[in-house]
Amino acid sequence: MIGPISQTNSLGDSSKKETSSFISNEKLRSIITQLEADIADGSWLRKNYSKMDLKIMPALVMQANSKLPEMNLNFVKSPKDLCIELKNTIEHGVESSRFIINMGEDGIHFSALDYKRINGKTSLILFEPANFRSLAPGLLGVRTKMAIEQYQLPDCHFSMVEMDIQRSSSECGIFSLALAKKLYIERDSLLKIHEENIQGTLSDGEMPLHHDKTDPYLPVTFYKHTQGKRRLNEYLNANPQGVNTVINKKNETILTRLANNQSVINGKELSVSVHKKRIAEYNTLLKS
Repeated sequence: MIGPISQTNSLGDSSKKETSSFISNEKLRSIITQLEADIADGSWLRKNYSKMDLKIMPALVMQANSKLPEMNLNFVKSPKDLCIELKNTIEHGVESSRFIINMGEDGIHFSALDYKRINGKTSLILFEPANFRSLAPGLLGVRTKMAIEQYQLPDCHFSMVEMDIQRSSSECGIFSLALAKKLYIERDSLLKIHEENIQGTLSDGEMPLHHDKTDPYLPVTFYKHTQGKRRLNEYLNANPQGVNTVINKKNETILTRLANNQSVINGKELSVSVHKKRIAEYNTLLKS
């Protein structure tokens, strides 16, 4: 989502005090109450939450790391800052890490990046929740690729893959946070995609991997918040084993979960799953 942003630091530069100072508990409770009201009356469809997510993202990342320290999740405000963090990560011998990247240059769009070291080689895969035909995802992808190439990270292999699971305009931050967590939780399932990235067989390194080529590599849990039923059916047609897979503690399958998170607005069935996810994430900050 394109729009003005305020200055934020990467997680590595933010102390607990600095992160918590972004917003008070009182203000956060007020925001959560409004978010719940937006879902109840359907006004979420007309609202843009990207600036708010950007402001709160450092705190959400810090909270995620407190629960899953080995996730090594970082937030960077631009692709340029990403390369500085990557250099530090490599120099410190970190074997795996995740990044949420904002597009920078006074714009707002987020994607998630998975970092993995295999036999001394670095695999970097950018996971785009929307698709690269849209302006903001395209710009973020190009800027990230250019920054990595210009920084000349040693023995580094970079690919971009699209998920095409986001349809709403301002949920890229929450999608990216959810994807980053899945990249950690499902890390064993992602070994193949990283190995093929290093071998050069995943993509040509120039063009992003289309979502239908991405689907076979990813478990069904990556698609929990998919906003379009047609898109979800595309994934399940390619991965029929995902139809009956239980994806959460409620013992829901992906299709059951989709049905349980649908809202009817102007005669159309729309998923509010990622909007509920935002509320759940914001609530974790109140409990911390």
